[in-house]
Amino acid sequence: MSWEIIITGCGTSHGNPAWGDLAWWSTDPRDARRRSGAALRSTDGRVVLIDTGPDLLHQLRDPYRQWDGVSYPADAITRCDAVLMTHDHADHSHGINDLRHVNRLMRRAQRALSGDAHEPAPSIPLCGNHEHLERLRAMFPYCFGLGEEFYSLASPALVTRSLVDDIETTIAGLPVIPFAMSHGSAGRTTGFRIGDLAYLTDLKELPAAADRHLRGVGLLVLDMLRDEEHPTHLCWAEALAIIARVQPQRTVFTHMGPEVRFADFSQRLPAGVEMAVDGWRAGFAATLDLK
Repeated sequence: MSWEIIITGCGTSHGNPAWGDLAWWSTDPRDARRRSGAALRSTDGRVVLIDTGPDLLHQLRDPYRQWDGVSYPADAITRCDAVLMTHDHADHSHGINDLRHVNRLMRRAQRALSGDAHEPAPSIPLCGNHEHLERLRAMFPYCFGLGEEFYSLASPALVTRSLVDDIETTIAGLPVIPFAMSHGSAGRTTGFRIGDLAYLTDLKELPAAADRHLRGVGLLVLDMLRDEEHPTHLCWAEALAIIARVQPQRTVFTHMGPEVRFADFSQRLPAGVEMAVDGWRAGFAATLDLK
């Protein structure tokens, strides 16, 4: 069994390219970016999502961004074993309702296997910082079976699982270490070390305490918004400084703004650094070694 990460969306909170300003428009398909998110997919069928942004429907239906829009999307994601939530901001969480259809498909598959038409739906755990999860429960009570009975009956079977910073846990068979990061004036986010993969988005300052969790990282997925400094995200120079500090074997930039043109920025990349496009994929080892 092996695992891969799919960058299902590598754009900003507004999506790319932004409309309403011709200077920001791009006709390069590599600059068409859905809101930030990813999926971890194993060869035995397990799927762990990272965040549930507003474009989740499109990311689940066409994770590799190669669907023709007409034929059946054979690569669609129809199962979710867990979700890793980096934080509760709208561009990372407000597609949570789209898990309803995934849960419906999972219930159908489970009942077909068991032969029990009344077997309850398997739950989908949302894993992350306790405060972020509580805010999601408050924003979307019906998704967790809370509130009015009508919504409860129609809800996906979502449950929350609070993670403790700096403590290794197992999620869908993957070793995961969550750790706190600074989103600048926007609060905190959670970074994840997952096997030899690290996923760091919506990051402004990486605490020194995180360094021990990033030792020996094979693949680093890293926030890089634009050239100019920003109060809540890494700019180009800051992202390069994080790479020099962490020294991953390989880095891919995500959460890029409309100012970041693929054709221009790809000419500036140092060795071992890439820019994501929606559907970018790479294998990673599901073992954790912090030597």
